[in-house]
Amino acid sequence: LVTVLLHHLMLLFQEFSRQATGGLLVSHLAFGALALSMAWDERTQLRGVLTHDLADGNEFGSLIAQQLLRGFIDTYAPDTDFASGGPLLTAAKFQAYTNKVLDQIQQSVRTILGNLHKQRGIINTFLIYDDGRATTTDAGDDEVGVAANLTPLLAFSSEAMLLKGDRPRIITLDMAKQLVEIHRLGSASLVCICRKNKDPAVYRAAINTAVYMLDRVFLLLNDLQGGSSHS
Repeated sequence: LVTVLLHHLMLLFQEFSRQATGGLLVSHLAFGALALSMAWDERTQLRGVLTHDLADGNEFGSLIAQQLLRGFIDTYAPDTDFASGGPLLTAAKFQAYTNKVLDQIQQSVRTILGNLHKQRGIINTFLIYDDGRATTTDAGDDEVGVAANLTPLLAFSSEAMLLKGDRPRIITLDMAKQLVEIHRLGSASLVCICRKNKDPAVYRAAINTAVYMLDRVFLLLNDLQGGSSHS
């Protein structure tokens, strides 16, 4: 009940903001340790409101809210006229979407990689899991081939660091024309291939943000899956 009331309050704030600013919409609200993040789709006029911990941050809240709203629209928009409203648009009609929430949150990993890939100085990004699976910035990439090529490199780099008695969190490989940064995230590694002729300061903040966002996504997935490992 409290969550529903907070969501209605968010809608009221949005309408007030729209009228007071000539169209700008509130996207975040904080209430003590809780926060609300809202995603908006202009075409369907749908809003998605996510309740989350304030400590998660606005950027993470927006990511998940937008991902869930996008998945909802992709699932139901082809045969649903949302703009018309009416009695047919009941909660029961969309109940099955709850079974897809986990998949949509998993898809946010690719969104994070895609945003990082757009950053100036970044050539490509990959997420390599310890079991050999890979997620890339482009669904058309040969993810099996990427994993096959990078997994031995990850294993070698980790072993080199472990010989010093340290479990690596960040590994940097200085190559002829590229810098390769490898960030450990539990049972996965974020691999960033960067241009060597660019000052790392150009993309450092973007990589740090991606590491943080991926870590939060993995924690959320772990909670939703009852404490199982990253997937």
